[in-house]
Amino acid sequence: MIKKILLGLLFALLALVAVLLINTFRFSSIQQKVAALPAPEVAEQALDHFKGAVNIKTVSYLDASKIDTTQFIAFHQYLEKTYPLVHAQLKVEKVARFSLLYTWEGKNPQLKPSVLMAHQDVVPIEEGTEKMWTVDPFAGTVKDNFIWGRGTADDKINLISIMESVEKLLAAGFKPERTVYLAFGHDEEIGGKGAEAIATLMKERKIQVDLVLDEGGVITKEKIPNLAKPVALLGTAEKGYMSLILSVEKSGGHSSMPEKETSIDILTKAIVKVRAKPFDAKFTTPMQGFIRAVGPELPFLQKMVFANTWLFKGVLVGIYEKTGPGNAMVRTTAAPTIINAGIKDNVIPTMASAYINFRLLPGDKGADIREKVIALIDDPRVKVEYKNGFFTEASGVTDEAGSGFQQVAGAIRKAYPETLVSPFLMIGATDSRKFDEVSSNIIKFSPMVDPIGFHGIDERVSVESFKTSLWFYEQLIRGL
Repeated sequence: MIKKILLGLLFALLALVAVLLINTFRFSSIQQKVAALPAPEVAEQALDHFKGAVNIKTVSYLDASKIDTTQFIAFHQYLEKTYPLVHAQLKVEKVARFSLLYTWEGKNPQLKPSVLMAHQDVVPIEEGTEKMWTVDPFAGTVKDNFIWGRGTADDKINLISIMESVEKLLAAGFKPERTVYLAFGHDEEIGGKGAEAIATLMKERKIQVDLVLDEGGVITKEKIPNLAKPVALLGTAEKGYMSLILSVEKSGGHSSMPEKETSIDILTKAIVKVRAKPFDAKFTTPMQGFIRAVGPELPFLQKMVFANTWLFKGVLVGIYEKTGPGNAMVRTTAAPTIINAGIKDNVIPTMASAYINFRLLPGDKGADIREKVIALIDDPRVKVEYKNGFFTEASGVTDEAGSGFQQVAGAIRKAYPETLVSPFLMIGATDSRKFDEVSSNIIKFSPMVDPIGFHGIDERVSVESFKTSLWFYEQLIRGL
């Protein structure tokens, strides 16, 4: 009997190994076979144009009274002066005061148009950090083969690369097959009302779009372990954004005579409960696409894991959840961001509140997450309410087999030799989420290589990134 059991186990083990090996050997590359066209060197004039765009302080603030609107007017004037053919041959509209919509009519009106997006605004320099910058944050300094300054990576490299490419193509007498819209919002960093107004305008005009391309993933050479080739990460979906306010009201008093529990005690226990129980990990469609695109390019053992997620999902989740960005790819996250309580160090506060920010996976609805939070806290003394204002569910998911994804992937494979292309899930927010009713093909991708300092000190992109960004947009527009 024991011998039969052992033989049975051996056969089962051999069958398992056979299945793993068969799946691994069948796990072949899905990368487009496209001949690369190396990018030409960046013209000094184009570099000067980029530097000039960084000089203009198009800073967004949540407090509207702090926004210097003259800087946005100056930026519009700068674009008009720098790109005369664009402004002579394309229709230009100002939407929501400072957002820009350019229309480049195509040869074939039967083809659905495309939209190339970027945003004009940048985040502020954090007060008190000015002296921590290596260079003047608005000088557009070129140093150590990088272009330094606020907005270089987010998002003026895309805006200027688009404008440079269109101006160059117009000068060569090029006319696209399909109509191309250039949509440049002015307030992406504070919610994107400008982009929303452009999307609404296009919807009112009954314009349905084949491809929307906005900022998003980048080309990375260093963020995927055991992969020698660079990978272009194309966002095919975007996580949702929701903040909940936890509030507690309990009689306070003098700090010399505290009750067994204070409002702060109750509140902090609630926060700890939410943080201590992460939401379930899931492989969303973009994550599955990432596994399918990147897995075949990995060394054999890692390839085997990616080829057999039915068995190794727990292993992969364990790897991803070790880092903040990795964990955000596989689950809805919760992060306490603001706590308010107290007016004086010897007074126990009556009121205590906290904000918890959630980034929702596709498929996780805000209302369901709120109910789970209430159940986790399990304390009726803690009110759980939505924060008014900015709240969006996760976006729809773009089909990686669709024309939009394939057009962008083809342009990448042309412009960036040896670069792999993969879907991925955007964990931040972009203006393109406003275009869900205009197009089902929305790609979130910034054609630059490992930028540094997003929203931080010494923000910068390499000159090499700018060179290939210019070439990418030219190849994409020609392909459209």
